[in-house]
Amino acid sequence: MAKIPFKVSARTARLIGRENIASSKGAIIELVKNGYDADSPLSLIYFHQKKDCLYIIDSGDGMTQEVIEEHWMTIGTDNKANSIFTKSGRVKAGAKGIGRFALDKLGDCCTMTTKPRKGKTSIWCVDWRDFEGTFKTIDAITADLSNQENLDLKQYILDEISDKKVQETINQYSFHHGTVLKIENLRDNWDDYFVSQAFDDLEVLVPPKEQNDFQLFLYSYDEPNKYGKILGSICDDYDYKLVAKADENQNVNITIFRNEYDIETIPPEFFKRDFAKKAPYTEDDFKRGKWIKETTFAEILPGFKNVDKDNIFEKIGKLGFTFYFMKRAYSTPDVEKFHYNKFNSNDRKGWLNKFGGIKVFRDDFRVRPYGEINNSSFDWLGLGSRKAKSPATPSKPGGGWRVAPGNIAGGINITRLENLDFEDKSSREGLQENQTFQILRKIILKIIVIFEEDRATIAKEMNSFFTNINADAKEKQYAEDLAKKILEESRRSNKGKFSVNKLNNDPFNRDKVILSQTIEDKTEEIENLKDEQKLLRGMASSGIVVASFSHDLSKISQNLTSRIDRLKKIISLNLTENDFLNTENRKNPFYLLERMKKQDAKLQNWLHFSIGVSRKDKRKRRKLHFKSYFSNLKDDWKTIFNNRAINLDIAEVGESFIRVFEIDIDSIFNNLIINSINAFNFSQIDKPREIKIQVSESKKEITINYHDNGPGLSKDIADHNKIFEAMFTTNVNKYTGDEEGTGLGMWLIKSIVKDNDGEVKLIYPEDRGFGLRILFPKKYTKEE
Repeated sequence: MAKIPFKVSARTARLIGRENIASSKGAIIELVKNGYDADSPLSLIYFHQKKDCLYIIDSGDGMTQEVIEEHWMTIGTDNKANSIFTKSGRVKAGAKGIGRFALDKLGDCCTMTTKPRKGKTSIWCVDWRDFEGTFKTIDAITADLSNQENLDLKQYILDEISDKKVQETINQYSFHHGTVLKIENLRDNWDDYFVSQAFDDLEVLVPPKEQNDFQLFLYSYDEPNKYGKILGSICDDYDYKLVAKADENQNVNITIFRNEYDIETIPPEFFKRDFAKKAPYTEDDFKRGKWIKETTFAEILPGFKNVDKDNIFEKIGKLGFTFYFMKRAYSTPDVEKFHYNKFNSNDRKGWLNKFGGIKVFRDDFRVRPYGEINNSSFDWLGLGSRKAKSPATPSKPGGGWRVAPGNIAGGINITRLENLDFEDKSSREGLQENQTFQILRKIILKIIVIFEEDRATIAKEMNSFFTNINADAKEKQYAEDLAKKILEESRRSNKGKFSVNKLNNDPFNRDKVILSQTIEDKTEEIENLKDEQKLLRGMASSGIVVASFSHDLSKISQNLTSRIDRLKKIISLNLTENDFLNTENRKNPFYLLERMKKQDAKLQNWLHFSIGVSRKDKRKRRKLHFKSYFSNLKDDWKTIFNNRAINLDIAEVGESFIRVFEIDIDSIFNNLIINSINAFNFSQIDKPREIKIQVSESKKEITINYHDNGPGLSKDIADHNKIFEAMFTTNVNKYTGDEEGTGLGMWLIKSIVKDNDGEVKLIYPEDRGFGLRILFPKKYTKEE
């Protein structure tokens, strides 16, 4: 009997590469993991649309020729499966040995330049089109491999990529060793829309952390100023947070954090109800803001242990689960009834639309596609179908409230060391849906039920309490209608005027007079709020319009650098500057071109500043160190200050920091600086123009003093604190007297500081000028 070998078609490479990996974004993630497994401190992705190529760069261990031949060129190699840890102690993210075929998903050709810690640099090239065609077996296809002595890897990268942002990042690392993948003839159109999607995907590649020894960067030739370092977003604006930790003995510790309720607005009588006499609903529990439940897998899924013949609970193993619930909006009546904390709906919606969904992380890398936005696996737990079957509100008697998938975020953390039964699908898209996976899913759903029951219990009690204390709601409504009638009759009797004195002489008593006056005051207050709302909507619309043109503005900014030089070069083909030595400046094209060049430089500085203000990474709440922030602020305004002879003096700041949205701090100081510039423009002072910023810190608060030596506040303002009111401005047209300023700058400053629990005060320095003091309370955690 003859023994015959199996033959593997060359098309196999396509099956496990181009046709197996669901998306190009997924292919990029697979290649990023290779850098992580090589102990690289970074992975850098650069899209060069003009050259139709993509670079993926790391500063890891690199590969020797032997590793390339024995492992890189072997399909399904098991070296990562058998060697779980990297030299630095990382748990390797790859294990299937097919991740390199992600290259085929991205482009026709790939050149890999890899320099190991010891040995020669290897250059490996493959054309994936060689795998196409009939009757080809995979062993007949070859890749080119050559060596190069003494290659300077960093210089090689800098020569390949001229983008200044990329070069700045590369220069932060040694690159004594590492790997550069250059993928050419890209299969996809990587215009900015798709690059932005890849950036968003990479933002949730790893779970959010304050510190991370693996940094991600993404840059694009078409948008050199738009992207950069990729930072995961930490969620600190939630209504509920649940943290569950399961140990190796199937014990589960669950901590529920309540952040939904404004405790100070809840009447003391609420905590005298029977419901509040036992944990976790006592007044102390609410003030503590959290409660803890100790349980087990067996208690979470009662009865399953009796039929668990395969020790599924044991196979699930040690894991962590973090869950966030966030309302997207709220109504004023609900705030009054349920005592909700207020929040910015637009910020929450934006965050959830980007980071929402329950994701799975294994060894600090996301397992796609669980919880992925705009993917069928976004709601892999089936929360939407649960909600559809039980659409009740939390406060409905009888229970049954279920959370909607659009209001949640979180992650399940597993590891190759502790959770052996969770294996990747061969496609690298998800885990094998064996019985262990199915039971884990049920356990997670049961843990979510603990949160649902807690919130629903509180909602029902608050609804009942509100109903009891407002049992006379119909009578109140009748009283309001009656008050309106009284107001109308009183005005008719007084010929359209409201008179307390005359009403006192009429049959109407004093209570009716007060009620009528209250209605009128409330109506005026509502109208003022509506006007403010219209103004804010207008500002939001303006912001949207500006953002929509950011792409075109960045293109214009790039062209401003060289267009005058190019024009000058063309003119010089026929004319020289010597031809115009005795010509008036207004008729000298070379003189006029130089003036235009200076104007272009000013415009470019403003465009660069404006586009930079709205960068993505500024719209996330994180730790902001004032020392580096003010240093960057000074650099951002440097050219503008130089053009206006303004000196910005930043006093010694120290190590003070707060957790805040950086764009909020930008709004404060950009508004202050713009006000100072406008003031200097209208002042007649002879001394040098100066702006001073000082930061000091005590045990309780951080103090920031801002001062300029301009003309100071106008003497015509009777109450200087009126500058903090919306629509108040002293900026008027000198010809017509019409107000030209928005009157919102100082109002925005006070609002932002107040939203961060701070305080703003005017200060009056001895010398001439304007002064402002901002106080932020210190809220550092023990870890910080």
